[in-house]
Amino acid sequence: MNLFWLFTLESILASVLAGLTFLFFLYFPRLQKKSLPDNELPFITVVVPARNEEGKIGRCLESLATQNYPHYEVIAVDDRSQDKTGEIIQGLAEKYPCIKHITAKEAPPGWIGKCSALVQAVAHANGQWYLFTDADTCHTPESLRYAISYAIDHKADLISFMPLQELGSFWERVVMPVLLGSFLCGDPLNTINEHTNERAYAYGQYILVRKDVYETVGGHDSVHDQILDDISFARVVKAHRYHILSADGRLLYKVRMYTDFESLWQGWTKNLYALIECNIIYMILCIILINLAIVGPFVSAGIVTSMWLQGDYGAEVNILAAQVVYQLTLLFLWYRRTSEHYLGVDWRHFFILPFGSLTISALYLHSAYLVHSGVKVSWKGRQYTVNTSKAIQDGKEGKAAAALDPALTAVAEND
Repeated sequence: MNLFWLFTLESILASVLAGLTFLFFLYFPRLQKKSLPDNELPFITVVVPARNEEGKIGRCLESLATQNYPHYEVIAVDDRSQDKTGEIIQGLAEKYPCIKHITAKEAPPGWIGKCSALVQAVAHANGQWYLFTDADTCHTPESLRYAISYAIDHKADLISFMPLQELGSFWERVVMPVLLGSFLCGDPLNTINEHTNERAYAYGQYILVRKDVYETVGGHDSVHDQILDDISFARVVKAHRYHILSADGRLLYKVRMYTDFESLWQGWTKNLYALIECNIIYMILCIILINLAIVGPFVSAGIVTSMWLQGDYGAEVNILAAQVVYQLTLLFLWYRRTSEHYLGVDWRHFFILPFGSLTISALYLHSAYLVHSGVKVSWKGRQYTVNTSKAIQDGKEGKAAAALDPALTAVAEND
């Protein structure tokens, strides 16, 4: 393949990446600073599972304990932590009456630890709505008020909100923008928000669901062996013909998912392959897309620069240069648009995008290897073997999420 056709392919893929992302944001609902009157706001139970989160749980619970909301409770469940997480929760529970401290029992065989902890916490819940949020989140004072008002106004049975991502370390800034930005291509028309469309997923850091809906579909018991419990639960809810939505949640909260390379690597390799349905073809296409669309333009810029330095200023080189300018412009606009959902990055980090693409390729390959080889994935001191049904190996072979409703099988197959 000569350079012209290679550069043309890169231009096409850069256009695809940017176009699908811009399309996603065009249709992505934005939360408004709008609240129902206090007497119309329901009682909410906020559930926060925490395992080995001593560096994050304090900030999370402080932000939840100081909400501008008339009636709610926070259940913080210590999922058998091996650090000071439980002590921190207990101290905050003594300081804030709205916080309940629960210590989880060990998960039964075949259960994801987080799902077990959530089920145990919900047993103590009194709310009309449940908010499931993670220990690495930090919530704005109006978070509950705006979120539940939006959910009720839009007649949602389950709603999740995309967070503002905090990126503080070098590897977070390398990996997260490329990975999270590429995810937006998966549902460019936001079909999740169409009641008649079977597509379903959820942003697991902030899932708000009606109590009666949660109980009807079987709660987290219905997805107890699923490595992607949040997405699987959304599919269960939609398969039961309930109305699920997703929206921009930057007004509600921010999240610091990982703080170093080790946790980032373990966190993504445990479920990255599952996010693309454990499909090798999807993985190959993803790797080709992100590398030709993101790494390609930088390599092409180097090739054109080398030609100029060698004194080649012919028409063919100028055509190649025009393609490179087009590619890099599109890529920069894509990065600038997606960066509105990140804290801790600026224009300079645009130039490390190629390293992010290469690292993500390695993450995809390692995640696929773990699934197909049967090697255990490690996360927060626990180990699981994940199979191609996205379930842990000693679970029910991925059938738990489909057991309640045959329609879920069709959802999974068509999503």
